[in-house]
Amino acid sequence: MLKYFYLYSAVLFLTDFTVPVKTAYLKKPCEDFSEECLTKTLQMGLPIFVEGIREIGLESLDPYRIEKLNLKMPGDMNIEFKHGVARGLKKCRVDFARYKDHVFETQFHCNLTIKGHYRSVGRFLMFAIDGDGKSIIKCSNIRLHAFLTIKPMTGKDGMSHLEVTSSNFTHSYDGRVTYSVTNLLKGNPEISNAVVNFMNENWRMVAEDFGDPIVHYGISAVMKNLKKFFEVVPLEEII
Repeated sequence: MLKYFYLYSAVLFLTDFTVPVKTAYLKKPCEDFSEECLTKTLQMGLPIFVEGIREIGLESLDPYRIEKLNLKMPGDMNIEFKHGVARGLKKCRVDFARYKDHVFETQFHCNLTIKGHYRSVGRFLMFAIDGDGKSIIKCSNIRLHAFLTIKPMTGKDGMSHLEVTSSNFTHSYDGRVTYSVTNLLKGNPEISNAVVNFMNENWRMVAEDFGDPIVHYGISAVMKNLKKFFEVVPLEEII
């Protein structure tokens, strides 16, 4: 079932949106649930899906605008991130996609960049932080692995829809993460630069200890779009 979702996103993008979603034509791309076909179909549909389909309420995920985000980090570090933008999802490489017994498994490798203005107060390891400036975080070759349990259900319209009943995501760093942060300690550029250099020299420790809230925020945005798609589009239009 799920394998047709990705091609369907592409069909919606390529058709005239004056045509109602329920009448859009969907050509089934696979004759089976083979890993090869699912992977190819997901790779083809991913760029379209992350661009968003505003006519059915799917927001853009690349670029993804972050107007304001408050994060509670380890060590009583509070970060306010605003006027930000994240890019890179549409160019992710799909390693594989599998579907069996209502469970969809997939893995990606992505190069992601997050830019914006930050305000931070608290402790970062041995450093007392009081910062207010610009930040750029670049994640090279981050691995994202997902398991989604997807089952049919009856929607509010009385029709059959798909529903994500459970999900599990993991991530790891097969490349590296680089940090560019200004004014990390107000009025003390030398120490600020020293802290940023420490972050880049110990990027894996920093990413593994402090990166989870940011990754989880991005995953929640993807899941919001996926659940919205299943909520709006009946099962009969997907298969």
